[in-house]
Amino acid sequence: MLQPSRKRSKTRKVARPDARWFTPAVLGLSLVTAIGSAGLAASLTWPAIPSPFGLAAHHEKRANLALDTNKSTPLTLERAGLENELTLAAAPATATAWLRAAYIRQQQQSGVLDAESLRYIETSYRVSPLGPGASPWRVLFVFENWNLVTPAIRAAAMTEVRSFAAHDNNAHALVNTITNPAGRMAARLAIRTPPKAPAP
Repeated sequence: MLQPSRKRSKTRKVARPDARWFTPAVLGLSLVTAIGSAGLAASLTWPAIPSPFGLAAHHEKRANLALDTNKSTPLTLERAGLENELTLAAAPATATAWLRAAYIRQQQQSGVLDAESLRYIETSYRVSPLGPGASPWRVLFVFENWNLVTPAIRAAAMTEVRSFAAHDNNAHALVNTITNPAGRMAARLAIRTPPKAPAP
């Protein structure tokens, strides 16, 4: 079971993304905006990410179905969270499940990315730093929450978006849909600046 954290980060409103980017013809991701119970704009809606195989796939599919709604409710988030925990129990190296855990917790916290949510994001990068299946949505999720994530997550996201841009011609269009000004600027800088060579 996921262990709770005692720390919480400050809240902020997450801007509404441009939904025109997220059509099945482009990415196969369906993203909309959800509103938190405290009136804060919550983060992006969970997309249709390919599931792992075996028992984990069964639970991840059920978690995705629970989140497949235009507005999450406490009940759907609870169901998704339980299925996601079962996914991680069966396949602890599933990056999308760790990312989903962060998303679910943020929704439950009305838009807050607390220490536990941040730990889940860091774990998703640790098990799959450049995971192609999660990259488009993870890039959006992190850069839209740029002011709330840790330096370690920022560094991982910069590396990921740079790699994504090197292999996908749609990366620049994706970055342009980021509505957080600081996050959009950081992402644009990442894909325009080559990585530094390691010191000899």
